Amino acid sequence: MTATGSPLVIVLLAAVFGVGGGLFAAPAGAAEDAFVCMEETQEKCDQENRNMTLFIEGRDAFDRGREIGDLTEARRIARELIDRQDVQHGKALMKFIYVQVSLGVHKNLVDAYRWIDADVAAGQSYKRLDLKWVQEKLAEKMTPEQLAEAKR
Repeated sequence: MTATGSPLVIVLLAAVFGVGGGLFAAPAGAAEDAFVCMEETQEKCDQENRNMTLFIEGRDAFDRGREIGDLTEARRIARELIDRQDVQHGKALMKFIYVQVSLGVHKNLVDAYRWIDADVAAGQSYKRLDLKWVQEKLAEKMTPEQLAEAKR
């Protein structure tokens, strides 16, 4: 159990915020007031909170996308995270997506090929994931017509 979850800390917090109808009840609004931003500025804290929200949305979109064969929304969110300078979460999500693409999970193979091609052209790289390998795996699953369309 963490220090913040220990009974002593909970009792102390209840004593500080007042005990309402129950042992752990706090006055209305006390939960919001109890949050302390650990970043240098509130703006930075808000940015980090938004990034984490986006990452959670991206993971949900990834799970849905795997079920329906469309990872477009998850990729959009991963790209947004990278653009917001949250490279760690954005790249992690993008790696999950590209592994699924290499397995043929994303049904629009032309779009997927173009995604990879754009990342390769932009010099994007991912630790322990070779985009050229992913692109080759994807190309093996494509018809000659799909490959020609993807390269246009």
